[in-house]
Amino acid sequence: MKTPDRYSLACIAVSLMIMTVLSAAGEPAEKDNIGVVYSIEKTQNGYTFMFENYDGNVMKCFSRAEPDEYIVCSIDGSMSDDDSIFFVKSMKPIFIRTDYIISKE
Repeated sequence: MKTPDRYSLACIAVSLMIMTVLSAAGEPAEKDNIGVVYSIEKTQNGYTFMFENYDGNVMKCFSRAEPDEYIVCSIDGSMSDDDSIFFVKSMKPIFIRTDYIISKE
């Protein structure tokens, strides 16, 4: 069996944190727009990046502002006519409390 690399483990850890935060705070109205930013590339007009949402769906995005890599954020915008890229209008980071532990006791 192949050993998972650091990137895979980081994505799994961030996904688990997202699920924990959202389950503790209740389901947001638009959970499809909450996820993790990665694979950022600079273009002539801005930045493209991959965005993995709460359900594990991945989409390519474009933003004029440079996003931070591996942040959990909420994005707002619209899909292109051919559904190949999501144009980000606004991006808001979501801060995760690391000192909050849910106990089953």
